[in-house]
Amino acid sequence: MTALRFRFDASRCTGCEACAVGCWMENRARMSRPWRKVLTYNAHRHPDLPVFHASLACHHCDRPACLEGCPAGAYAKDPATGAVTLDADRCIGCRYCTWTCPHDAPRFSEATGTVEKCTFCPERQARGEVPACAARCPVGALGVEPREGDPGAAAPPGFHGRDLGPGIRFVFDPAAPRLAAPPDRAAADLALPGLVQAPPRRVTLRGEWTLVVFTMVLSAATAVMAAGGPSRVPWALPAALAGAMGLSLAHLGRPERAWRAVLNLRTSWVSREIALTGLFLALCGAWNLGLAPAWAAAAAGFAALFAVDRVYHAALRIRVHDLHSGGALLNGVFLAAVLAGSRELALAAGAVKAGAYLARKARFLRAGRPWRPLAALARLGGLALPAALPGTPWALLGALAGDLVDRCEYYDELVFPSPEDGMNGPARPPALQVRPRP
Repeated sequence: MTALRFRFDASRCTGCEACAVGCWMENRARMSRPWRKVLTYNAHRHPDLPVFHASLACHHCDRPACLEGCPAGAYAKDPATGAVTLDADRCIGCRYCTWTCPHDAPRFSEATGTVEKCTFCPERQARGEVPACAARCPVGALGVEPREGDPGAAAPPGFHGRDLGPGIRFVFDPAAPRLAAPPDRAAADLALPGLVQAPPRRVTLRGEWTLVVFTMVLSAATAVMAAGGPSRVPWALPAALAGAMGLSLAHLGRPERAWRAVLNLRTSWVSREIALTGLFLALCGAWNLGLAPAWAAAAAGFAALFAVDRVYHAALRIRVHDLHSGGALLNGVFLAAVLAGSRELALAAGAVKAGAYLARKARFLRAGRPWRPLAALARLGGLALPAALPGTPWALLGALAGDLVDRCEYYDELVFPSPEDGMNGPARPPALQVRPRP
């Protein structure tokens, strides 16, 4: 069987959504959320802007971010067809694949507690037929073809993840009729908000508060062990960490399958985070029994905090050294310096955190995004207290309160790449630039 890819011609697409209807008709028995969507740029038909559509679903990438990120090993890639498949019986419902996929293809189902996505219609392909979405397109805008060959024209705006090798070729027929607009006007000139409706946020503070608790407890516990371990009630630390890990199971759609979360240590930062946190917990217990030094537990804790940050870096598609003032590793280093009474290290870590925080808020102001003055006061005050009152309980309380506020803002501000965000920007590839009206 020949490996296929989608072929999409934006100049032919009318936005009729027959492809999405065809997908539903073929898969409605196993579908609770739409697997294919049609995005329309300038849906309100502003006269000074072009109108075009993009039909998107899972593109069955050569290097799928969903497969690499899934901690449970629920994804597989069929070498014969090129299809990326999902085994719902292995899915734990952590939703991490919905974070990492820049094409917004995997969808979480509240009904089943698992993720579902386009299957590439293997039954139809086995019969020598094309997938249902392509078969139902009445204008030939969406089709399939062998994966080998010309990579095609520029992708539509907002199409992230070209490095993943998506199985779709974009073409553009300049002779096809389309709506046109004067070339000297752009969305940026018109200052129009939201030319494409933004998708629902994949992460919210209300939905992920258990992860806030878990990451804060992990940061604090690591800092305690780095400072030499708890001097009183030593078993309270592993108990608190175990409780936070148990609480984080509420994030899963299928918590009874949580044991599967360490099955993809080879490529998944989620699996590595959980394994390293488990190692840290074990070493904390061993320290209490006099079987391991505090520094060994602290090293495992900092490694776990690094993995926590990499979970989000990978999903956001940013570099490892891109700092956030609420990052888990930076929080752990700052709290360790405060607990150890190292004023110099606390000042250095605090300065890095303050610089990252102010830079982020400056970007918000330039973009016209709202910011919270009280949260900023708590954040910066929490960084200043350890320098002003070193070695006092107020310094520790201020540092913890400031880090908690910043960690909450971290989750509240998380927006993962999606096709819609780029389509709302002013940039459009040459293939989709429009000709002036006659």
